[in-house]
Amino acid sequence: MKIAILGAGALGCYYGARLQKSGHDVSFIVRSEYDYLKEHGLEVKSLHGNISLPRIKVYREASEVGPVDLVVVAWKSTANAGFAKALPPLMGPDTVAATLQNGMGNAEEIARIIPSDRIYVGLCFICAMREEPGHINHLEGGNIQFAPFVPSPEGSAKAQELSALFAGAGIKTRAFDNAEQIQWYKLVWNIPFNGLCLALGGISIAELYKNPENVARVRRIMEEVVRAAKARGHTLPNDLVEFHLSRTESMGAFIPSSAVDYNEGRPIEYTAIWGDPLAKAHQAGASVPEWEQLDRDIRQRLKMD
Repeated sequence: MKIAILGAGALGCYYGARLQKSGHDVSFIVRSEYDYLKEHGLEVKSLHGNISLPRIKVYREASEVGPVDLVVVAWKSTANAGFAKALPPLMGPDTVAATLQNGMGNAEEIARIIPSDRIYVGLCFICAMREEPGHINHLEGGNIQFAPFVPSPEGSAKAQELSALFAGAGIKTRAFDNAEQIQWYKLVWNIPFNGLCLALGGISIAELYKNPENVARVRRIMEEVVRAAKARGHTLPNDLVEFHLSRTESMGAFIPSSAVDYNEGRPIEYTAIWGDPLAKAHQAGASVPEWEQLDRDIRQRLKMD
């Protein structure tokens, strides 16, 4: 299959490397590190097995690639203004796009450019960091859940196909029928952990866990996100909060993506991860005071008010 990866950060490089190793024709469309990747390729250090790709197809512009079978959107939501330029050259008569981005609202932005029934949402549960140009350290996870942006029997069938494609590359996957349900599933982790590590100044998971009150606060926020999802019509697993709490403590020195962006002076995915989901919670009438306080803390840290 011919695949284009939009965005070659840790996430895009990890999944792109696995897809290329499994035999697919993968093109990486990058905004930075083009020269390094072109000359040296890509190295992935992973608990699931290291990958060395001394030669990869790397491009600065989507127009250099042309139509593909699958577009994997792996850049941050802060880059979504680039969809209008990047997506049209990649689209053929049967091309589909799968967004692996954080939060909500990304598929809606893609739908401004391409038909909604060609869009799929993929939620990634992964700890991976770009340690230096062309070098990715995959620490934990990697599973993906897929669902069609527009629910339909045909969309569910295609989500199953995408799941099988990534499973063939050694990635644990599962297909669902409803995109918003899986978005809430990940937001239960992303809102409190990414948010508190950001609000507290760009700290790591290990630093967060040093203070028991931080962990207690994470729990309260996660419980509110679960209730908000239920108010939206999406019941999540009863053990989800405990699952996230137990698995996260072992992440140690890992710094969540928004905290990394804050430390490096890059734009933050505020709207996708906190703004839009909080608005949906309010629309559903959910009571989320701890989440609202976190939102105020993030906005203060980012000097948004």
